[in-house]
Amino acid sequence: MRKSKLLIGLLAMSLCACSTGNKNQANALDEDSYQAILPYEASDTRSKHVGLINDTDLRVEMESGLMDLSKKYFSTSSVGYKTHQFLDYDELDATDGSRGLLGTVRDGNPNGLNPSADEEFDTGNGIVTNATILVDIYELDWYTNDTLKGISLGLVVNGNLNASDGSSVDITDEKMQNYLEVTFSKLASYMHERFNEINKNIPIYIAAYKLDDTNATDKGGYVYEGYYKGGQGNFTSLTQEWVLVPSSRFTELDATAADEFTTFKEEIANVLPDNTFVTGEAKFESKKLRKLNLTITAHGKTAGEVLAIIEYAKDQMSTFETKKCDYLITILNDDTVYALIERKSGSSECNVISKI
Repeated sequence: MRKSKLLIGLLAMSLCACSTGNKNQANALDEDSYQAILPYEASDTRSKHVGLINDTDLRVEMESGLMDLSKKYFSTSSVGYKTHQFLDYDELDATDGSRGLLGTVRDGNPNGLNPSADEEFDTGNGIVTNATILVDIYELDWYTNDTLKGISLGLVVNGNLNASDGSSVDITDEKMQNYLEVTFSKLASYMHERFNEINKNIPIYIAAYKLDDTNATDKGGYVYEGYYKGGQGNFTSLTQEWVLVPSSRFTELDATAADEFTTFKEEIANVLPDNTFVTGEAKFESKKLRKLNLTITAHGKTAGEVLAIIEYAKDQMSTFETKKCDYLITILNDDTVYALIERKSGSSECNVISKI
């Protein structure tokens, strides 16, 4: 039987897992990762998230992206995380006239975060009524032992709205920021007033993830953030973008990385040119490459052939020179994952997990 082999580099990394000092916690994967507080408490909001957005990769990106952004305010070395300790299903749900945060503001739902049904919302490209801007809310709660140290909230918003004539109207950056600043402040006030544990000294970080149906990757990105502490809030614009690899947009954003990808792809083709392909997607923040996820897809290969691809792909990772990016290579044979190759930002070493 073939066994999954964890190579020395990855094993060493796991043995060096860091600790926050929390009494009940999982060991972090590395010093830049948060630790889950144990026993892990599943939230009933999971079904709500799935019902609102059925793309698993997109849901994972929203929550993991919120974790990444939170590191500016909540140190991975001092706190662990729980999820949705306060905003449960009933707090969010607004179906069938429920009084949830995701609903429209009205007499029966003063805490609704979407505009009222008859409000004329100015998108900057035209007026839209019955606008559904806010789609979902994700929550991460930061604890040291049993003490709440902060909260991060991720708001998922639509980047365009449906007009009464059936057309799609984009919300301009200015109008989106206006909506988000009001909504962030209203939500932060709600959290402080609704839950006794969240006093004014508990910092609340809020970020907005804008959906982008026009993007070829079907992913959007975080576009705005706010940080509240002691009743004061400040706001910052964010720029995140996912692009296909290869693509003209990838080349436009980073011509050097595009050339490196072409070289990498050609080198892989030299091993097994028939039925072996390399594609992927890249994440940019403020137009800087931060993640490059590539997939090497092979068909009908033997164990020896797949192993040759794995070994050569690992060697060719040196093609990518920048150390300010996380790299992940997935190697498939007939739709089965046979290997993962990872190179973390700031490192020149590759970690490999192989089934062969």
